[in-house]
Order: sequence, then structure tokens, then C-alpha cells
Amino acid sequence: MAILRLESTSDALREAIRLLHREARQIEAARNIARFYGEDGAPGPLLDGLVTEADLAAADAAEF
Repeated sequence: MAILRLESTSDALREAIRLLHREARQIEAARNIARFYGEDGAPGPLLDGLVTEADLAAADAAEF
């Protein structure tokens, strides 16, 4: 309670319920994503395939 600067037990319980509710929403979102994409899982970011090793080497060699 002190770390969160909560003044009463009611405030602490309210915060605990809020955090539990947020975690439950996150878990449900993860389950929905897993259901949608199935065993293969969600795809990675689109930009991952666009940047090559040569691009990274050129960026490392660039002088600003």
C-alpha cells in the first residue's frame, strides 16, 4: 500500500481488482490471437524481411 501510495484497504482492493481485470483482458487477447493464427502463430513484423544483412552493414559503415 505504501509503495502505491494507497490510503486505505478499500483503495488497495480496488487497485488489485483493476490489475486482475487488466491481466484477464491481456490473457483473453493472447488466447484470441492464438486461436486466430492456430499452430503457426502470429506472423512477425513486415519489416523483418525487408532489411538485409547488406543494409545493416551499410548502416554500420555510414558516417554521420
